[in-house]
Amino acid sequence: MKRTIQILVVLFVVQVGFAIGINFYQPQADSTEGNDKLVAAKTDGIDHLTIEDSDGTKVALVKNGKDWQLPDLGNFPADGSKVDGLISKLSDLHEGLPIATSSGAIKRFKLAKDDFERRITLKKGDEAVATLYFGTSQGTHQIHARREEQDEVYAVTMGSYDAPAKADDWIDATVLQVSANDIDQMDVAGLSLVAKPAPAAKPDDAKTDKPAADKNADKADQDKDKAVVTWDLANAAPDQKLQPAAASTLAAMVARVRVSAVLGKDAKPEYGMDHPVLKMSLSLKGKDKPVDYVIGKSDGKDGDYTLKLSSRPEYFRIAGYTGKQLVEHADAKALLVAKPADTKPADDAGAAAANASKAMN
Repeated sequence: MKRTIQILVVLFVVQVGFAIGINFYQPQADSTEGNDKLVAAKTDGIDHLTIEDSDGTKVALVKNGKDWQLPDLGNFPADGSKVDGLISKLSDLHEGLPIATSSGAIKRFKLAKDDFERRITLKKGDEAVATLYFGTSQGTHQIHARREEQDEVYAVTMGSYDAPAKADDWIDATVLQVSANDIDQMDVAGLSLVAKPAPAAKPDDAKTDKPAADKNADKADQDKDKAVVTWDLANAAPDQKLQPAAASTLAAMVARVRVSAVLGKDAKPEYGMDHPVLKMSLSLKGKDKPVDYVIGKSDGKDGDYTLKLSSRPEYFRIAGYTGKQLVEHADAKALLVAKPADTKPADDAGAAAANASKAMN
């Protein structure tokens, strides 16, 4: 009997120890994963997005048809892929296990209604879908977050940099870009540069019967030889010769110019437009009027440039290096072949040396 009791005691101790071990070593759930999503409602159809930061800066984004716009910038086009990317990221955030549940924790993690890093409001029309608070960081790519109606604090995979609160961070920076192949003419630095398509190369064996595989290979080769644009100088003076590669470079730079900020529709003295550093005009395919480009040098310490197009009412800021490159490549010295150096002084020196040699003989 005594031995039976001892065995039962041992078994009991083993069971208790096993239970404690299971509880102690049970893996903790990842705080960024869970079945419940931070945005409980579906995000399909979101057409209003508001982002605020702790400094009181606020940006509103509104969807008009298929396009996102910035109403505070006169409905200027927003970067739709960036907006949709943020909404997709928000909809994929999972709550996981709460880090804290007290009102004191909400303040400590900067998730209070009057103290936060980001507050994002999602709407469908006038209906609020979710209001989210994002606070202090918990590592490189994690941030504390909560829904407005919650006291629970979660750590989610996101950064405040994913949701900037300045309008300029959401503009479509490519709004002024065109295809370089659509530029027919550039008038700049007193020169008229005219684009002409070069004929595509013709394969020598175009009339030879070949198997289908070989014909497909030939077609691929022909695609590589599609017509490209070459540049000529219209009404060139006898001593002027264009560098076609330089003209192509300038056309590519103008075609892919990016906007860094929208400055509004009113000219200001600090834009430097009273004494522009560059004036040029582009004639584009399918456009009745040429588009005038005027660039002024800003007075700011950052050395930014201001750009104005005749086709748009706004003034734009472009990066300093972009403005500098445009000004340098649009200069006549960069576009024309350099004149050969005057050799007359050298010839005169040679003649003088020859005469001196004769005199000595």
